[in-house]
Amino acid sequence: MASRVLYSHEYSREMNQGTLDPDAFDYRFLCEGDSWMDRSSPTQLSLPWALAKTFHGGKGNRALFINLSRFGHTLRRIGDSLNDDFLQWLNTDMGWRFDALLFSAGGNDFIDAALGPPPGKGILRDVRQSQPAGAVDCFDADAVATLVTGYLDPNFEKLHATVRNSRLHGGIPMFLNCYNMPVARNAPAIAGHKAWLFEAYRKNGIPEALWPEVTERLFVDVESAVTGWVKGAPHPGVFAVPTTAVPLVPADPASTGNSGDWLNEIHPNKSGWNKLATAWQAALDQVL
Repeated sequence: MASRVLYSHEYSREMNQGTLDPDAFDYRFLCEGDSWMDRSSPTQLSLPWALAKTFHGGKGNRALFINLSRFGHTLRRIGDSLNDDFLQWLNTDMGWRFDALLFSAGGNDFIDAALGPPPGKGILRDVRQSQPAGAVDCFDADAVATLVTGYLDPNFEKLHATVRNSRLHGGIPMFLNCYNMPVARNAPAIAGHKAWLFEAYRKNGIPEALWPEVTERLFVDVESAVTGWVKGAPHPGVFAVPTTAVPLVPADPASTGNSGDWLNEIHPNKSGWNKLATAWQAALDQVL
């Protein structure tokens, strides 16, 4: 039997039909978060499925991944919905327990704070009437700090407390996604919609020559926020998976679709997910 990834409704259906035996798996993981745990696009899956394909390779170990993630979820939205499906999975005694929580969030919060507000009102400055010399001129440092300390940190604390207060799963390790640096380009994740970084930079008048530097600064800030949750006390048993160190092949900035190891502007393609899965497997092996 191979490793499997199931959403809640799929798990319930298979249990009702008697076609699934959770005890037959060597490991069981709960997945929560955004599209990096859910889907790269409406038609392509993402990390859990790549990890399931190669889980422990030829060692024969099998894993069951229960996936609660949703495309587009922000950490704030996840924090506001912790009393729903997530809490039930943590606190319902099913006769078996999860070995770890695999979590991805924070990236959409940064992207929303760059794209959503009017020009100059989010984490990006409106530089349409100026000549920025570098990425530092394109960011509002105070807005970035407010995003992290005012929204991301409190919502991670809420998630962490929810897990640690669980009678059944209070001690499970939590593995956090650190993402990987994309290329801002006109390659939307959803057909017919706008590409998020591409549109955010254009809206704020950021010169195209600075896009790589601005994207690097943006995702360094994302990684710093995530690793801050690992370093912050009291967060024992929380681990940041070093996905930023995985050498994904960058997309061609002029491309509008699948390019390099990227399916669209902010999501890897199958080859990218397979490379990232090796980093997740190594992180799991070090702890479990």
